[in-house]
Amino acid sequence: MPESARQDLPAPRPDEPLALPVTDEQDLVLRRAAALVGWTVPQYVLCAALDRAERDIHEHASQDAPPHTHTTTEPFLAFVLPVD
Repeated sequence: MPESARQDLPAPRPDEPLALPVTDEQDLVLRRAAALVGWTVPQYVLCAALDRAERDIHEHASQDAPPHTHTTTEPFLAFVLPVD
């Protein structure tokens, strides 16, 4: 599957809160992973959620195809753009 997230997102801002109910351990994992790629936690979570959504949509579309037809359903591409 092609990569769907931009690699040139702005530097993380430490004051951006995570607005999801997560445990302290889950929060730490998300913050570490986001820091590794130089993204904010919201950017990282959005990108991960979009990647998963693309995969699920693609898998569902290929399962819905009639058994005797050949489909070339490609996944959607999602981009996380910086907010001005």
